[in-house]
Amino acid sequence: MTHIQFSCHRLAGLVVGVFTSSLVFASSVAFAQQLTVSGFLEFEAHYGENYDAEDTQVTQLDFATDGRLNFDYSNASKAGLEWGMHFELDLQGSDDSFIKGPGDVVDGDAVSFNDGYVFVNSALGNIKMGDTDDAAGTSNHLHVPLLPLGAIERDHFSVLEAEQVFYSNAFFGVDFQVSVDDDSNWSMGVNYSAPMGPVLVDIGLTAQDESLAGSLGASIGGLSTGVTYAMEEVGATSEYVAAGVGYDLGPLHLGLGVETEIAHMLVSGETYTSNAFAGATYELADGLTVGAAIGSLDNDSVWNWNGANTAREISAIASVKVEF
Repeated sequence: MTHIQFSCHRLAGLVVGVFTSSLVFASSVAFAQQLTVSGFLEFEAHYGENYDAEDTQVTQLDFATDGRLNFDYSNASKAGLEWGMHFELDLQGSDDSFIKGPGDVVDGDAVSFNDGYVFVNSALGNIKMGDTDDAAGTSNHLHVPLLPLGAIERDHFSVLEAEQVFYSNAFFGVDFQVSVDDDSNWSMGVNYSAPMGPVLVDIGLTAQDESLAGSLGASIGGLSTGVTYAMEEVGATSEYVAAGVGYDLGPLHLGLGVETEIAHMLVSGETYTSNAFAGATYELADGLTVGAAIGSLDNDSVWNWNGANTAREISAIASVKVEF
């Protein structure tokens, strides 16, 4: 009887010891949980003025809202392993059915799910799995802080699905990214930034199944400039070139930029789309920014307000943006 009682005590102590050890182990594995909610909401006033073949003026004015809500959860261990998730909601509203925005200003109100993925970061690199951006190393160098409707603003062409496995790492100062979707479409990007005297030079390259893009940028003090080129061959060849210059004066950001897209069509020949923009934003307070921009759009712009039957178009925007 005594022996059984002693064994029970030893068993109880063993269970307590194992439970305590498990708690210590668990606390050493996960100790830095963090949940972050961020986002923005922007009120926009868009104005467009078109001229058709008979020089008849057509104008449009539209108020719109553009917003995003981000949720980020992360956890980490003392050994340096980090994991978590990210997802975001896009919020848009517009009452003008003639507006054809470049992706986020729509006719009517909309709430749409955007990027959402899980991630694992370690000394071996960073992995994202889910609805991610495809790998890219190039940057668009329009350098206009606020773009009106009509901007194409490509930094590369893409044929990848949204759901991908994405890997990134850095080797010898080179940022490397690669992604692949479930149809075996792939994307790879490299980027390198280094000072050359007082000038910081940035070089980017993006390669995909049927497209290639590159960018070269330079900055000194608050002045930045650069050029971007992208090319895609899917049935026909499309090319995109952008160049711009920007200047930062503390809370004031100024920018000028031009872009041209060339479509080499097999039947109709080459089609040129050329746009020029100027814009500025000013940060009134932390998280509160106002901005304005104007653009001169080519008649073949895919984002023309009333289709592609206008000789030339002026597009303008003013905005108030709150971020948190």
